[in-house]
Amino acid sequence: MKNWISTAIIVVLLLLTGCSKVQVSQDYRAGMDFSQYRQYQWKTVSIEPADDIRVNNPLLHERFRQAIDSALLRRGFVVGAPADFLITYTYSIQARLESDPVGTTFGFGVGRHHRYSEIGYGTGNIVRQYDVGILAVDVIDVPSGTLAWRGTGSEIVTTHSTPEATTAFVYRMVDSILAQFPPP
Repeated sequence: MKNWISTAIIVVLLLLTGCSKVQVSQDYRAGMDFSQYRQYQWKTVSIEPADDIRVNNPLLHERFRQAIDSALLRRGFVVGAPADFLITYTYSIQARLESDPVGTTFGFGVGRHHRYSEIGYGTGNIVRQYDVGILAVDVIDVPSGTLAWRGTGSEIVTTHSTPEATTAFVYRMVDSILAQFPPP
């Protein structure tokens, strides 16, 4: 019995860790031969001042750069010259709204010894605001100077988080996006 319970717990944990919260997409230039790519260099990342202090964090951008380098290294690419492609990224945080459809509720209650009763009816909906971090990683073909591939990922972000949680968020975003590169 104990083996069955521990097996069930392990399976549930694996299913929960296997579900990524990052929503990703990619776009790439048709006909581009990505098999020739071996070495890359960084294109200067211009960090535009934003209204959100979470985007203006130099430590966050350092984490993005380290995560992208790490993910590309795991995929067999190296930093070097002459570069086959340039890599760059942009990051922003956008506010989003989510609402539930209008719901109708109906209730009936009876009090003690059937002395008190009530009928209730209600309608309404709930609107929530949340923030989404959006990371776009660009691969620029060096010979042509054109954008060859763009991977985009988004995930809900919080206002306050620990450095460990921020690092985990960055690596999760970057790994999810670069799992699509190079395209088939």
